[in-house]
This record gives sequence, C-alpha cells and structure tokens, in this order.
Amino acid sequence: MIGEEIFDGIEKPENWPANAKECELENIYISLKKFIKDPSYKNKEVLVALADNYDLNQKSLLGLYRYSEYEVTMINFLFIHATAMNCNVLKAYLYEHVGLLGRLQKNVAYMGLGDKLEINYFEKLLPSLKLYYICYLNFTVDKDMDFADKIMQVIGEALVNIDDENLFYLTHAFVTMMNDISYFECKKRNGIWAFSRSELLKLFELEAKLVSDIGEHPMERPLKGVLMTTISNFILKSRYDYNSDFVAKYISSEVALKSISNHEIWIRETTLLNDSREEKVIPELFQDITWMQTDWAKNIEFTRTRHYYVSSFCKNYDDDTMKKKYGECVYGYKNDRLVELLAPIHLGHNEEEQTYPAFSQVIAFDVLYDKEMAKEEILFLCKIISLFKMDDSEKHDFLEEIMQYWILSVKDENWEKERERRYVIFMYDGYDYIDIAYQESDFLKVKTTIFLLPDFILGNNPAKYQIRASLDNKRQATAMKDYDLCPVCLSADFDSVLDAPCICKICGNGEVNRIKIQGTAKRI
Repeated sequence: MIGEEIFDGIEKPENWPANAKECELENIYISLKKFIKDPSYKNKEVLVALADNYDLNQKSLLGLYRYSEYEVTMINFLFIHATAMNCNVLKAYLYEHVGLLGRLQKNVAYMGLGDKLEINYFEKLLPSLKLYYICYLNFTVDKDMDFADKIMQVIGEALVNIDDENLFYLTHAFVTMMNDISYFECKKRNGIWAFSRSELLKLFELEAKLVSDIGEHPMERPLKGVLMTTISNFILKSRYDYNSDFVAKYISSEVALKSISNHEIWIRETTLLNDSREEKVIPELFQDITWMQTDWAKNIEFTRTRHYYVSSFCKNYDDDTMKKKYGECVYGYKNDRLVELLAPIHLGHNEEEQTYPAFSQVIAFDVLYDKEMAKEEILFLCKIISLFKMDDSEKHDFLEEIMQYWILSVKDENWEKERERRYVIFMYDGYDYIDIAYQESDFLKVKTTIFLLPDFILGNNPAKYQIRASLDNKRQATAMKDYDLCPVCLSADFDSVLDAPCICKICGNGEVNRIKIQGTAKRI
C-alpha cells in the first residue's frame, strides 16, 4: 500500500492492539486500506463510522497503559492518507485522539504513576499534529485561558528568537492545523474548536502575520485554497453560535421504501430548487453597497465557477408542517458526518496507472434569513481578508472567489420556518466519479448509507425493521461501551448510560433499553 514504508524499521509492540485506543487506530487502518483497495460508498461508511463520534462517553480507555513509536507512526500514516483523500472526519479524529492521549498522560502523571507530562514519542508527530498536541497540553494543564488564547500564547512563545527555517515550519503547521480543525463536525465533542468571531479575528491576524513573515502570498496556490476553506468553514459554521442541533431529512413512505433498497439520494441542481430566488439574495445585497465599508469590496461578479448540488435538511426534527410538505418519514442525524456520507468519491490516476480515491468537497451551513445579519457577516469576512498582505485589487479578487461559498447560504425571510441546514456538493468537469449517476441534468444521484444508517428515525417508516437490523450490526461492530437504545426512534445514547434508565430524549415515547457490549476485551 502507498506510504507503508513509513513503518520500515519501526517495531510493532507486543500484542498490538493492547488497549482501546490502539484498537481504534488498528480498525481505522484496516478499513482505510480496504477503502483504498475497493473504494465504494459502503466501505466509506465503515471508515467514517470508525472515525466519527458524537457522545462524550463514547470513547473507551480500556486496556494496557502504554505509548509507542509504532502508535505515533500509525497516527502519522493515517493523517497522510486522510489528507490525500480529503477525509476531514478522519483528520479531526486524529487531532482529537492526540489531545486525548495528552490528557491521559497528564492524569497519569498527576496520580504519581509517571514522571513526565509530555509523551516523548510525540516529538515524531507530523508538524500540525505536534503543534496541536503542545497547544492542547498547555491548555489542559494551565487551565488559565480559552483554547484560542492558548494557541496564540504557545505560538507567541515559540516565535521568540526563532530562525527562518523554523518560522517556515511553524507557519505551515499553524495554517494546516487551523484548516483541519475548521472541518470539525460536532460542537458537543469539540467545543474548544468553536471559536467566537472575536477569537477568529485574532487567530487570522496571527495567521496573516506569519504568512507575511515567510514571504508567501495569499493569492498563490495552494495557500489560497487553504485560506478560503478555513475562513469560509469557520465563519459559516459560527452562524447561530455553531450548529448544535440535530438535523432531519423528511421523505415520503414511497421514497423510504425505495431508498432502503437502492441506497440513493437524489440531489437537485441548484437551478431546480423550490425557491425561485435561489442565488439572488447575496448579489442583491451588493447592488446597494452603501453598507459596505471598503471600496475594494464593490463590483463583485457572482457567476458560478463550478457545478453545485444542494441537499437540504431541517433543524426541526419533528415538525408537522415539514411532514405534510415533504413527507412523514423522518431521518435524523446528530452531527455533520453527512458531509462525508454525501460526498461523491472520485478517483485520481497516476503515471503507473494506479488509482487513489478521494472525497469530493462538500460544505455545510445553516441558512441565514436575515439580510442585516448577512451584511454583518460579509463585513466580518472583509475584515479578515483585510488582515492579509494584499493590494486592493487582490483583496477584491479574493472576496469574489470566496463569495462562491456564500451565494447559496442566504434566503428570503419567508423561508425561515424551515430552519434549513444545507450540504452543498461541489462538482467539477473532468473528474472520474464513482457511485453516482445523473438523471438527465436535473438530479445528481449519489450512492449513500444515510437512509440505511441514520442516527434515529421518526414517523411511520415502512423500512424501520431493515434500518433497525443495520443499525444493530453497525453499533455492535463499532461500539466500545454500553449504550441506551430507544426501540421507538432507534437512537443510541452513550451519555445517558451513566444514569438510570430513562425515557428517550429524542422521541419521548419509549423507555430505553440498556445494550451491553459483549466481547469488547476480546476485540481489543
């Protein structure tokens, strides 16, 4: 497999995997290799399921306490491939994993079972992971400021008497780290990454200074693309203080029956969405620019630069009006793993005729229905762009290009009751896509498991028993801890298991069943 030479000369520890954290890495490693060898939406689901968590009590630390150079090498290997595949859920998992190990080592040291706070093997982590580990360790040990401030403090101290070579590596590590964590999918688990807009302004000010100090230009690739995705991800996510709501898809009983067998979701091309004013609200805001505070932000061209397909979900997961309008079968999801599950797979080809799969780009955001809020957000975006060393013409071009992320994100006020969360798929000509089909030019049909493996369901779903069987298999294969299962809506809750059995927090209709995970020790 490509890249496995990274393990050359690294000794695998005895009885690997010997604890839950090693077991997680090994299972992800196996599923990653399977996905690369046989890329498909089903193998993608397995990989995403192993890397994705929602509940705080979902991870296990059972097993032998140890660290090894092999474990660090495994983390680096998975990170390299996650980057190459654009598998952002796996990258986010690895940052969280590194932070978890750092916190575990701190606790062991505080109990007098170890003599150091630091993990020596982590010196060999890839630069962005190592920077995150240092920032997080200082954050969890000092407990004297928010995470954003701790990042800036750590980097500020590192800049003292730094030479040009190390400044270059530090800058690239910081830019990479900021981009990677901007894709986080759950505020509940990764609340420290949900930076406020005042914190974002300070972090991007630091990023702009570092980029300028090493002589790189924000309009040159690949830096331009990295900055645009980082900035747009954080600003769009930070709407309504970051998404912490469940989201739901409403479909009819007929579609529910078809989807359980064909495993497809049909996604409309944006010109065919049910709002005739799609893509018009943002351009209209720029027609009267008396509210704009910078001259370079005028005369923006909004012609689309790629093909967009939109899959719409609702943040009201049990709404009678939505059921009447779109269908009585409700499929619920607790975080943004939909980004990966909706992403078409495309194949890259090298000179040796080898193929390598990658996830297509998908962005997620809550739709804005308030034009004044939209103006404030664009002004904030312009303020961030102004931080970077560019002339006015370059700032204009940067804004014009990044506004492609915004044109589908604002709608008229009369749509507000739908509380829409959108997943926008970017499609490009000339890419070798698999597991998709086009219905004329109106729909993109994507093979996906979202209707087979939702987090919960509501309504009289004719496919409930097939969904229940699939979810039971998935949870038994991936769960490391006991959980509470609602027999009505099929939701699993790893956090409520710490309390006495209770009524389901989602549907409120059934007393949950305590599901015991059998054979965990054997799996590890």
